[in-house]
Amino acid sequence: MKHVLFLCTGNTCRSPMAAALFDRYAREKGIGAVADSAGLAAWPGERVSPHAVTVMAELGEDVSAHVAKPVTKELLAAADRVFCMSADQVGALQAAGIPAALLGEGIPDPYGGTVEDYRRCRDTIAAALPQAAEGL
Repeated sequence: MKHVLFLCTGNTCRSPMAAALFDRYAREKGIGAVADSAGLAAWPGERVSPHAVTVMAELGEDVSAHVAKPVTKELLAAADRVFCMSADQVGALQAAGIPAALLGEGIPDPYGGTVEDYRRCRDTIAAALPQAAEGL
C-alpha cells in the first residue's frame, strides 16, 4: 500500500480536504494507496474549518473529526509521495532535502473565505488528483 502525504499551512482546510478526496479517488479507481495530511505551521488539535466540513459533506465525505497536526519526520518518512499546496511550501521542503511536488498548479488557501471559496478549493484539489495518483 502506497502512502501519499498532503501538506498545507495549518492542516485545517486544504490538506485534510485533499486527503479525503484522494482516499475517495483511490477507492473508486482501485488504486492501492492511502492519504494523510499535516501542516507546516499547524496548531496541534485545531479543528477543521467549518466550511471545509460543509463542502466535503456535499460530496458525502465527513472530515468533521479531523484535527490539525504538524508535519513530522515520521510522516515524511512514511510517505511515498508528498504534495504541497503552494510553490513556497515545495521550496521550503526541497531546501531541507525533502522531495515534494506541487499539487496541480497550486491550491489557493480558502482560509477565512466564503463557502464558495471552499467549494472552488475542493474542486481544484479534485481536478489535480489524477496527476497525483499517476504511477501509484
